[in-house]
Amino acid sequence: MRILLLLSLFVLVIKTSYAQKADTIWYNSKWEKTDKANRYYYRVIERDNSKEFYFVKDFYPSGKTQMEGYYISLNPEIRNGEFKWWFENGNKQREGLFKNNSLIKMIEWDADGKVKNQSELVQIVTYKDGEPVYELKSIEVAPVFPGGIPALSNFIASSVRYPSDAEKNGVNGTVIVRFVINNKGKVIDAEVVQSIYPSLDKEALRVINLMPRWEAGKQGGKSVNVKFSLPINFQK
Repeated sequence: MRILLLLSLFVLVIKTSYAQKADTIWYNSKWEKTDKANRYYYRVIERDNSKEFYFVKDFYPSGKTQMEGYYISLNPEIRNGEFKWWFENGNKQREGLFKNNSLIKMIEWDADGKVKNQSELVQIVTYKDGEPVYELKSIEVAPVFPGGIPALSNFIASSVRYPSDAEKNGVNGTVIVRFVINNKGKVIDAEVVQSIYPSLDKEALRVINLMPRWEAGKQGGKSVNVKFSLPINFQK
């Protein structure tokens, strides 16, 4: 029996098998296309074998990497996946996560390597007249499970018990549970939003509600409620 855990609000599939051919594009100092003789920056594009993804690297005149990331289209440019930028001295400048050209998460550093800004797009939960109100906002600090994602994965894997009736009947599938990490880091309002079998739904809810307190998300220096969805794949 295997219990598989898929983590993240946004699942991005990145293919990493590339064809051998790579294209190079030359740019001037204003990032306008030019020829090799007049180039300042330059870009190397690697296409995967199915041509569904492009891995792009931009370079400074010195040959040091300025940016790298994944695109699903280059005309128009549509970013989809992890992107990284560097200062010419080699220090990291920015690191971002995109989904269909929408910025999901970004961290920025100054030239000395100190974090100067960070944000993440998540669902913020507030309550009006006792009813939850969900808004998609950029948050400064997202909630963190104690020990991070690896610890969360281990917690789920060690806590889930495959219900005997589901195992006996050969039931497999993914239960998606939606919940809120409140401003005190506690899991509240857990509910199944994708059901596959009563006992599997119940087990997924039980485990989510067992989770220890998280480090609460913060916005404007204040702790806030943040909504998550967690898929748990039950597979024999």
